[in-house]
Amino acid sequence: MLGVKDIHGARTMGPPSGAELVSPTKRLAPHEKEPRLPPPAKPSPKERRKAPLDQTAPPLEHHPRDFISTNVQEAAAAAPKYQEQEEVRYVFKEHYGELPPYLRQRKAELEAARAAAQRSQQAQEEEEPGTRVISGDELAELIRHLKLKWQDINQAYVRLPCVLDTPSKRRRKEELEAQLGEIERDVRMLSKASSVRISSE
Repeated sequence: MLGVKDIHGARTMGPPSGAELVSPTKRLAPHEKEPRLPPPAKPSPKERRKAPLDQTAPPLEHHPRDFISTNVQEAAAAAPKYQEQEEVRYVFKEHYGELPPYLRQRKAELEAARAAAQRSQQAQEEEEPGTRVISGDELAELIRHLKLKWQDINQAYVRLPCVLDTPSKRRRKEELEAQLGEIERDVRMLSKASSVRISSE
């Protein structure tokens, strides 16, 4: 090269002259330089080792007892494990079909409580003349009439004008709201009660 005195072989284009060229067919295979394990060998069968027989031991003798016949005789003489039980006929038991004592006691207690409630109700009616107690169908009918009245007042309330520009309109709106609230309170109270005392006048 011009201006360069020292020429290095590794700095030239391609391998230096006289170097052995590597053939493309002699390229390295994948993982060629990695260490390889030897091929697995077939495992050898395990040898069964038994203790040697004692040649000096005496031969086994048969027991004179016949265990099979003995077992048959014992099984025949044994009591059965499951015995048939006699059927229980409850219709022949004493006091069959009668109420148990605790049910009779409970019935008597309920009748006594009912009689006491009736006496208390009669005493209250005598103490407060001019009043009567309503319950059951009469109470349900009263609640139904209150709900119908609430519907009529609510329709009148809905028909009010949107603009309340006069004192009379505002007063009418307040009266209808008060009536609706009072009816709703009465219906809630009567729905929870089983009987109500009202004036008979």
